[in-house]
Amino acid sequence: MPGKKVSEKTIRRLSHYARCLRIARADGIPIVTSKHLSERCGISSAAVRKDLAVFGEFGKQGSGYGVSDLLENIEGILGTCKPPPVIVIGAGNIGSALLESGLDGTGGYSYSAIFDSDPKIIGKTIAGVTVQPIAELREVIGAYGDVIAILAVSPGSGQNAVDNLVNMGCISILSFTLEPLNVPEGVVLRYIEVSTELDILTHSMKCRE
Repeated sequence: MPGKKVSEKTIRRLSHYARCLRIARADGIPIVTSKHLSERCGISSAAVRKDLAVFGEFGKQGSGYGVSDLLENIEGILGTCKPPPVIVIGAGNIGSALLESGLDGTGGYSYSAIFDSDPKIIGKTIAGVTVQPIAELREVIGAYGDVIAILAVSPGSGQNAVDNLVNMGCISILSFTLEPLNVPEGVVLRYIEVSTELDILTHSMKCRE
């Protein structure tokens, strides 16, 4: 159902379902039930059925869901049938680790380019991707069109990197730096907040005491 506005919480659950379905498909499983998705994703069966019912009839009650058909429909809802290229800004420890780990199992996302301003790093190949100078960023974004940019720059460099990306037409940015960054309206900026996740885990440990 392209174009339908979906809440972020629902998007997160749909993404979990898609990942589980890709695993099921790779394992040769043709049909899954809401119970299967519930157990694999850690989401209640009722929530699974409710989420899927919002977007139409994907299976028959008591018969389960066809893995390939359901995955295709979920990817259509998410808009990930043809995911945009992912570029990385910063080829230091974090940027290099991202490329080395890859994006296998994510449904088609891939690292298309990586950039850095350090002459000692430019030209280096990381997981098959050559580090390019920042000066070539505009040309690459222009060639790809819509991209998702991941910021993996050193502390204090984030705002300048974001400003450059925005000026070059990038409207989707994921930041590994926790410094507050300002973007204009229409640009989506999200953070990888490891400290927040650690706080959540610490709280859960405390609650068990």
